[in-house]
Amino acid sequence: MDPSQENQTNAVSNGAESELEAEAREQTIAWPIHRFERSGVKNVLSDPIVREQRIELLLNDSPVLAMLALPRDVEALALGFLISEGLWWDRHKLPEVHFDADKGQVRCEGTFDQDAVESIHRRWTFGTGCGGGGTARDPSRLSDCQPIVSKMTIRASQLSALGKEFSQRTVLYRMTGGVHACCIADADGVLLVAEDVGRHNAFDKVVGMALVQGMDLSDKVALSSGRLSAEIVAKAIAHGIALLASFSAPTAMGVRWAGRFGLTLVGFLRGKRMNVYTGYQRVVGETEDADG
Repeated sequence: MDPSQENQTNAVSNGAESELEAEAREQTIAWPIHRFERSGVKNVLSDPIVREQRIELLLNDSPVLAMLALPRDVEALALGFLISEGLWWDRHKLPEVHFDADKGQVRCEGTFDQDAVESIHRRWTFGTGCGGGGTARDPSRLSDCQPIVSKMTIRASQLSALGKEFSQRTVLYRMTGGVHACCIADADGVLLVAEDVGRHNAFDKVVGMALVQGMDLSDKVALSSGRLSAEIVAKAIAHGIALLASFSAPTAMGVRWAGRFGLTLVGFLRGKRMNVYTGYQRVVGETEDADG
């Protein structure tokens, strides 16, 4: 990938998209590079590099963990993480969350599930790739979650269209090639988008945005740019999402957990092709009935 050339090629023309690009560029630093072309010619130019920051999560002033994350939408990241990991259960009354960018701390105030808090230290499992992302959930902790109950269906052609729109909305990725992205969508289009240096953080950010808006996720689609490993599937189950899809592959444990809890799992969403691994009833062909 050649991010700067691709950015120029895909230069946006309308005001809304220009604003998105400007916001994305604020999350980068300009770095001098020597680029060698196929011809062997060397060019000296500036390349946008995505920023990251060490951010510490505090629960009632007590440090719990630290993560490396894009310092944007940090409050949403914290909210999504709290419910993803079972630290907070009440979606209708969310904890107070404040991000201090100078200190690199996001403070959450409320009454948290102490068993879940302790499990962060005792059971934390580092995820597949993406630095320090992971989960403290295991099958015993997932037993606290409810099976996915949703009559939502979507046509395969609609899911393909969502994948295309999702790709077009990932401005920071197109600019730098250095982030993962997640979105929340319905059959008509993408509703929310979040990007971060790690796919775990990107997922927690976008569901945190949905929590702030009071959005019902039982009839929604979550799309991820990254691998559908067990910890990402566990997050989707915790939030009651009906369908989780990705351009990439699932893992065996991710497929098993999705099947156990009735989550529809779709991998290799590329163009009009896709693999449906679990919850087959929610993805239908053109001649089948779909509620959308």
